[in-house]
Amino acid sequence: MPTERPSAGYAPELDGLRAVAVAAVAYSHWLPQWQFGVPFGAGVHLFFVLSGFLITRILLGLRDAPSRPAAIGRFFARRALRLFPAFYVVLAAAWLADVPLARDTWAWHAAYLSNVYIAAQGAWQGHFSHFWSLAVEEQFYLLWPWVVVWMPARGLAPALVLTTLAGPLAHLVADGRGLGEPFWALVPAGSADSLGVGALVALGAWRDAAGNDRRWMRAGLAGAILWTLLVLADRGGAAPAWLAAWRQLAQGLVFAWVVWRGVRGVGGPLGDLLRHPAMIGIGRISYGVYLVHAFAPIVLRALLAPLGVYDLDTWPEPSRALAAWITSLALAGGLWVAVERPAQRWKARLRDA
Repeated sequence: MPTERPSAGYAPELDGLRAVAVAAVAYSHWLPQWQFGVPFGAGVHLFFVLSGFLITRILLGLRDAPSRPAAIGRFFARRALRLFPAFYVVLAAAWLADVPLARDTWAWHAAYLSNVYIAAQGAWQGHFSHFWSLAVEEQFYLLWPWVVVWMPARGLAPALVLTTLAGPLAHLVADGRGLGEPFWALVPAGSADSLGVGALVALGAWRDAAGNDRRWMRAGLAGAILWTLLVLADRGGAAPAWLAAWRQLAQGLVFAWVVWRGVRGVGGPLGDLLRHPAMIGIGRISYGVYLVHAFAPIVLRALLAPLGVYDLDTWPEPSRALAAWITSLALAGGLWVAVERPAQRWKARLRDA
């Protein structure tokens, strides 16, 4: 049986889910032909659902703050301390190492406009392609506090529902303009369904934690059925655009149920796995892993060259992926110790300021 806990506070299973998400994203990038029909790249949308939940939960707590503007200012400062140091260290290291495209595109990345640049170019940007999701999240953080903190109570749920529906709408608008997947998703609205369902989980927990178990189980089941039907229809070439536009939202509903169960507690072997110290450790450094994983093969080649190993490209792909994963964990661990953890201490000082 699941171990029930309050919907607020630390849930170790969420760190375990972060570990699953970042491993899935890395797997999709390193072993694209070994997907076996499973959308491992959807790990980024599990991150979006987690972010939508966690950020909205924080912001809901600010609605009763004595000074909302001051509380939002502290929110922005804490977000900056959480995200900026590691991001700019990695970006600077890529520039110094003259990683391909780094010196041509660094300003876009530094301004958190990677998604705009990639969409404008109509092509992925090598080792920096994954920065699109970081830009989307940052743009979300700039807008979302004003919605959650200032929206009148009775308008909050409709606003979150409309935000969620912006995802399918963005898909339909992009399809009507001849913009195919994945570029329609690069604008923030294209991922609003994943972020929005995470926010709805937070709102439900804030209003009625006990009443959400069946609600999100039903939503997750409906999402899984819809997603399966859409995938089967796509393979047969039978899914029209107006229907396929809902696939990402269906996926988000499944992730919303997964996140909700993580918050409430997961029992059995699955819960033990998500709460395993190794999973929690990877989850805590998952932001760093996500930042560096695309650069890990470059670092790996640089480390192997002095040992006389120059044939990395001839290794079996699973072996290359495993070596890149170990390198990513090592780099992210160093980033955590040298950059993220010190910044976290400063962030903690702002909690009760």
